[in-house]
Amino acid sequence: MVRSAVDSARQEDTPGIVNLVLRCCVNALLTAVDFLNKFTINFAAITGEAYCSSARMTYELLRRNLLSAVFVETISSRLLAGIVFVLSAIYTIVVCAILKAGTNLGADSYFVAAMAWVLLIVVLGYFVHVLDNVIDTIYVCYAIDRDRGEVCKHDVHEVYVHLPISRSLRQSVPTRTLGV
Repeated sequence: MVRSAVDSARQEDTPGIVNLVLRCCVNALLTAVDFLNKFTINFAAITGEAYCSSARMTYELLRRNLLSAVFVETISSRLLAGIVFVLSAIYTIVVCAILKAGTNLGADSYFVAAMAWVLLIVVLGYFVHVLDNVIDTIYVCYAIDRDRGEVCKHDVHEVYVHLPISRSLRQSVPTRTLGV
């Protein structure tokens, strides 16, 4: 509802600094809610808890285990986006070289290569979106395992144990390993 109000205000294009500042504040708030919402929905799907209790339990789970959701979110999203960009750029260069060598399209070969680049970015973007959700879900499962002191998948725990702990709580709570 708030997002639709912001979108309608943007479409009306009402001038004014107050309108611009309000839109920026609301967009920042919605981005923060979306970030917290992602882990809450994953936790609710795994445990079957209600949304509000899942939000509280997710926050407590990540805080109690000193896990940095921001680090996982930032690194995984940026790394996957970089991979998409590099793969699509290499693909575009290969397509352009093949078109230049095999056809006599001339300048149109650049247009075809650019369209191939856009198409590959869109397709890989959808795959990356799904993969990013999978990574977030595995991270919540890892937090649950760590909280219970259980290890369901040793391979996952070996990777996640190398991630940094939350900076805000690092000094106040001593770190301990769970025999993983």
